[in-house]
Amino acid sequence: MSNGRRRARWDVILAEDNDDHALLIEMALEKASRLPVDLRRARNGDEAIDLITSSPPDLLLLDLKMPERSGHEVLEKIKGDQRLRRIPVAVLTSSDRDEDVARSYGLGGNHFITKPEDPAQLEARLRSLLTNLSDLRTIHRGAGAIEPTAASAVQASSFAVRRVLAWGMAVGILVALLLFALLTDVIG
Repeated sequence: MSNGRRRARWDVILAEDNDDHALLIEMALEKASRLPVDLRRARNGDEAIDLITSSPPDLLLLDLKMPERSGHEVLEKIKGDQRLRRIPVAVLTSSDRDEDVARSYGLGGNHFITKPEDPAQLEARLRSLLTNLSDLRTIHRGAGAIEPTAASAVQASSFAVRRVLAWGMAVGILVALLLFALLTDVIG
């Protein structure tokens, strides 16, 4: 909604080079939205920039791994342009790397979604995104290669440490159970 008028449809650009992923995203987006969706698709980063600059959308769904220009390069270009900066950008990618998440937000991205394997989960995530889109439109972040903060960055090593601790706890529990079984066998 803008200027007190109710929105009649969504204008969305999907920057996705994989045809299968694009079809799944399109179907999930149609199910997720209560309004009709005008979906324009870019198959590479340069095409995405051309579509956006010729007619800015209500939302850009941006894959990171694309030919010509990567999603991060597209994001940097859009958020570096005063006229295009207001376009909400949701990174929708198969990557779940902490570096990609931090860099996407640091370049001005508004939302980050790791592509789930379950289409129902994708639909739910897109529904939530569309529900909150008017709030995202009020955030006018630019591309300044913002350094991630403690709240936005997760150290890659912290996951490794947690994994090691979890395995250590599991081994410790197994050893304790084995010792308990041996002791009850010896006592009994």
